[in-house]
This record gives sequence, C-alpha cells and structure tokens, in this order.
Amino acid sequence: MQGFRRHDLVWLDPDTDMSLLTLQGAHIEDVRNWIRNNWPLVVARQGDEAARLAGQLQLGITLPAAPSRTRIALRAPQAGIISYSRPLPLKDAIAYAPSVWHAHLTAVSAICTAHEVVARVYGSLSTQAFTRQNYLDAASDVDVLFECGKDTQLQTLFAELQALADTTPQLDGEVLAPNGWAVAWREVAAALQTPQPAQLLAKSYTATRLLDIAQLFDNSLFAT
Repeated sequence: MQGFRRHDLVWLDPDTDMSLLTLQGAHIEDVRNWIRNNWPLVVARQGDEAARLAGQLQLGITLPAAPSRTRIALRAPQAGIISYSRPLPLKDAIAYAPSVWHAHLTAVSAICTAHEVVARVYGSLSTQAFTRQNYLDAASDVDVLFECGKDTQLQTLFAELQALADTTPQLDGEVLAPNGWAVAWREVAAALQTPQPAQLLAKSYTATRLLDIAQLFDNSLFAT
C-alpha cells in the first residue's frame, strides 16, 4: 500500500500475529483488544527509515483510561493492514461530539465548505467517534486538519474561524498543503499577520523542517 499520510487511519487484521508488532510489552493485550474491536490505528510520522525499508508502518493508539490518556506507539507490517482511510470528515464527526458543541462545529464545517477547504478531525473526537469510548470533556479541544489549496484565501478563512473563538470547543490542528507539508493552523494565522517572513515548523509524512510561509504551498517542495 502507498500514499499514507500522517493522521490517516488503518485497520489491522484481527488475526495479526502479535509477535510481528513492535511495541512496549506491557501494552500488548491493550493493542490486541484494540485490533479485535476493529478500531482504527493512527498513522504517525514515519521517522524510522529502517522500519520503512522493512515494510513496517509506525502507528499509534490512545487508550481511554482516566484520569490521563495512555498513548501507545507501535510498528506493524503493512501486510497486516486490511483497510485504511483518510481522517474522518468533520461533518461526519459532529454527531459524536457533546451536543453543546454541535452548533459550533457545524459553523466551522460551513466556513470550510464555503472556502472549499476539506476539514477532517483527528485526536480525541476521531477516536471517540470510532470507539464510542469517552475521550472528551468540557475542557477538551478539537483537532482539525484543514486541507487547503494554493488558492485558499487563508486570511479570510482564519478570520472567520477566529471569530468563533469565544465559543467552545477550542479548535487546534493543522493546515495541510497539497505538497504534503502541514503546519499548526494558528501558527500560519499568526505568520500572515507578521510583516517579516516567518519560519514555521512544518511536518510531512517522514520529516520536519522550517519553512517560510510562502514555501508552504510551493509544489517544488513536495514532501515525502
């Protein structure tokens, strides 16, 4: 399989030989149960070149145990993947959020649609949607992946999103450019207000680097 990106979702074969997974031994039963429940694992940044060459994918899950979430990182053979998808669209995730958030998230979705931006969710809201376990509380934020194009009017988009700042939940997340680089959306919004070129911490499928705001949508900098 090819074409994975950070935050993508993969499902592993329930009959996966757990000895083929690389993870902390203390959590092997947690991972086994997760896979058997047919819950998705999240594609992480693939910084381990040796794992990539060995056909392994770096993944993560977050257990719902309170009071703190336990994040588990692991590597799995790509041959064990039975299906995968892009992150859940925001419009499809709203129903799984607390009801008091619905109007706010619907407004965010409408703003993105008006700007022809695809909005997807990752993090706690996504995990809650798929597992039906409790990952959110009144203080939680929502991680949104804003898939923007080179013609997206970012300043107008961000101004409209920031106009919702006094309502909950708070929006975190990233702008994902067509070239594969992603930057925290609030950092992009701040950089657009700065007269001097700003250096932004950008992430791709395999790497991190500093980019000028003008470089974020530069297709000559296609990320891997």
